[in-house]
Amino acid sequence: MPGLDGHKCPTTGGVWIDLVKYWEWFRAQPGFPKPIASFESPIPVDIEDDHEGTVLSPRTGRIMRKCRAGSGLGFRIDYEPSSGFWLDKGEFDSLRSHNLHDELHLICSPEYQLELVRLRSDRAEQSRFEQRLGEENCERIRSFANWFAQLNDESIAMTYLMACIEDERDRV
Repeated sequence: MPGLDGHKCPTTGGVWIDLVKYWEWFRAQPGFPKPIASFESPIPVDIEDDHEGTVLSPRTGRIMRKCRAGSGLGFRIDYEPSSGFWLDKGEFDSLRSHNLHDELHLICSPEYQLELVRLRSDRAEQSRFEQRLGEENCERIRSFANWFAQLNDESIAMTYLMACIEDERDRV
């Protein structure tokens, strides 16, 4: 990447990006990029996460945190807040293709990581409902809920809906 010095490992093909150099590069970008850090994309990209073990910062020797990249990317970025980022082979190119290469600091933030956990939990819950009710029924319920949420007086509509449900139960 022009202006961003990274150190490529000749053995693994991974890239070390020093935190100080990253911030210098980031602040020098034209128009100082507005961070967007999109969380998830509907199209997952698989990149093998080839090390599950502990990674130590080459600068400080401290254990690096593993941060999920999100945006449908199937890998984690190793991050040590006082020293920098480690990206395995192909990960930087993948981030660049999703226009996330200048958002490493956002991707590794606690807020972003918590949102990824929330999204994963929401998807798991959705999957459980779909298994029990079927995808078509879930879609119909979701569509109804979207329509219902736009009503002017939800409380009266909810009362009427409950009365209708009770009437249907009484008929059965």
